[in-house]
Amino acid sequence: MPQKPNSRSEEEEILFDFDKEKSAEISSNSKAHENEPEAEDSLSLEESVFNDADRSIPLPEATASDDVYAEITKSIDDSVVFEEKTTRRNKYKDEQNLVDVDNPFQSDRSEKEGEIENYAHFDEEFEQRKNIRTFDEIFKGWAKKILPHKGDKKSEIVRKLIADLSVLVLIGCAVAYLVIYIQSNRQEKQQAGLASQIIEVSDDEQEQKLWDEFYAKYPNIKIPEGMMAKYAYLYALNQQLVGWVSIPNSGVDVQVVQSPNNSDYLKKDFYGNYSRYGCPFLDYRNQTRFLDQNTIIYGHHMSDGLIFAELSKYKKLDGFLQSPVINFDTLYESYTFKIYAVIITNSREEDDNGYVFNYTVTSFNSTENFDAYIKALDERKLYTTGVDINSADKLITLSTCTYEFTDARLVIIGRMLRTGETKDIDTTYATVSGNPHYPQIWYDTKGISNPYLDSENWYPEG
Repeated sequence: MPQKPNSRSEEEEILFDFDKEKSAEISSNSKAHENEPEAEDSLSLEESVFNDADRSIPLPEATASDDVYAEITKSIDDSVVFEEKTTRRNKYKDEQNLVDVDNPFQSDRSEKEGEIENYAHFDEEFEQRKNIRTFDEIFKGWAKKILPHKGDKKSEIVRKLIADLSVLVLIGCAVAYLVIYIQSNRQEKQQAGLASQIIEVSDDEQEQKLWDEFYAKYPNIKIPEGMMAKYAYLYALNQQLVGWVSIPNSGVDVQVVQSPNNSDYLKKDFYGNYSRYGCPFLDYRNQTRFLDQNTIIYGHHMSDGLIFAELSKYKKLDGFLQSPVINFDTLYESYTFKIYAVIITNSREEDDNGYVFNYTVTSFNSTENFDAYIKALDERKLYTTGVDINSADKLITLSTCTYEFTDARLVIIGRMLRTGETKDIDTTYATVSGNPHYPQIWYDTKGISNPYLDSENWYPEG
C-alpha cells in the first residue's frame, strides 16, 4: 500500500493557528475589562476564587473546543483523500492495470496502452519516412550544391562555374580517351585480320592450288589478269585494293586502295565503314599495272601510332638510318624504293606567299622538268641520304600530316631500286641539311626571315 502523506504536521499547524487566534481574543477581552472598574473587581474576585479553589478537582470538559478540533481534523483528512485521488496515477504510473475505483469512467489501462503503442509505432514509421529522401529531393539538393542558383553570392557562382567547367573538361577528356582507345583497339584488330588474308606461296604448284580453292569459294569474283595469288582473298573483300605498303623496322604495314577521287577513303575504312583512321589510298591518277614516274600514297598520321604515324621519325636522320627503304607491292609486282629525300611543306597557298610545292605530280613531261623538280627537292630536304637519282628513276611519295603549322605535310620521297642494285645503302654520306627551304609560315612562326623569299618556284609542265 502507498504511504500517506505527512498530514499530521499540517494538522498541528492549524491547531497552532487556532490557539493563537483564541489567545488573541482572550487578550482583547481582558483589555476591554480593564477599562471598566467593575470588571476589575470581578476579575480580582475570580482570581481569588481560582486561587482558593481545590486544584485537585478536575476542570470541566471543553466541549466546544473538541468540536472545532474534530471539524479541522476531518477537513484535513478530506483534503488528503482528494489529493490521493487526483495524484494517484502520477504516483503509481509504473503499476500495471491500475484502476481508480473512485472514478466510474476510468477504463482498463491495458487497453489504452495498446492504443498508445500503436500510435507510437505510427509515429516511428512516420519519422522514418521523413528521413527517406526521394530521388527528386536528392537530385535537387545535389544540383543546388554544384550548380549556381539565385541565392548564391557572386564569388560562389564563379567558384561553382569554374568547378563545373573543370569537371566537364575532365569528363570530356575521359570520354575522348575512352573513344580513342576503343577505336584504336578495333583498328588494330581489323588490320591484323586483313594481314591474315595474305597467303604466301613458294612455288607454282602452291599458287595453282590457292587459285583453285579461291575460285571454288568466290566463283563470281573477277580477278585482274596477272594478279599475285597471295592477295586474292584480300581482293575478294574489296575490289578497290591496289597493293600493300610496308617499311622495315617501323609500324607502317598496311593495305592500299584506290577510288575515283582522293576523298573517299579519308574517313572510310577498308570495308567501306566510317572510320577516323580512313585507309591509305593511291592517288586516283596513278596507274597500278605499270607504275607512273611518281606514285603517291596518302595516309593519316594518327596519334596512337597507326597508319602513317611512324613516318614522323623521318624528321630526324636517325629515322632514315633505321628504315632506309620502302616496300610497295602492287597486285602484280613487288617493288623496293630507297629513300631519297624528306621534306616539310604546306598544302595551302596562303601559307607560302601564294605558292604550294606540287609534290603530287604523277609524271614529268621532260627530263628538264624532272631535274628541276629534283633541284627543288634538294633545296627543301631535311638531310641528304646519300642515295643518287636521275630522270630514268621512278619515284614513290608517301604523304601524311604533320603539326609544325596548320595543314602542314610530311613527305617522304624514294626512288625505285634499279635492276641489279642491292637494298644496301651507304649511310656514310647521310648528313643533315644546314638550312632547308620551308614555307613562309614556318619562318613567321619562328620569327625569322625567309632566306628563300626570292628563290624561283618550281611548277610541273603541262
